[in-house]
Amino acid sequence: MTGRTRLNLTLAAGAFTVAAVATLVALREPMEPLTRAALDAARRRWREAGIADYDLTVRMNGSRYEVEVRGHIVTKAMVDGRPPSTADVAAYSVDGLFDTLRLDLDNRDDPAGPFAGRGSSLVMRVRFNAALGYVERYLRSSAGQGRGGAIELIRFTRVYQP
Repeated sequence: MTGRTRLNLTLAAGAFTVAAVATLVALREPMEPLTRAALDAARRRWREAGIADYDLTVRMNGSRYEVEVRGHIVTKAMVDGRPPSTADVAAYSVDGLFDTLRLDLDNRDDPAGPFAGRGSSLVMRVRFNAALGYVERYLRSSAGQGRGGAIELIRFTRVYQP
């Protein structure tokens, strides 16, 4: 087998794998492509809900984040049971997760960004809470590029302050 044939077979297998994974994800659970319009609509639902106090547990890229938000401010955050290594704990709030998705969209569309040249192989799918808009699940994958990402809601609890 020539080097060119081997390369073509490898590329075809990679494309088939991405298509198969995307199809399985789409069939396994109802998720939509991440678009600016979908993100803006979800953020609008979240803002209209006016929830200022909540507890949130999410799994992001293999780590478990437990977040307490009071008065729209992250008052406590733990990553895998330990304090986070960053001072920017606002990134772990619902608004912070929206910002993460916005950044992924910006990076996808930036010709010099980290996803440059991979627009057609990049799969970004999301499920927002229908009533309140917060992110329930987000998956990003790119054919063989090692730039996958995932956010999965484990628990969202609205806290009612007296």
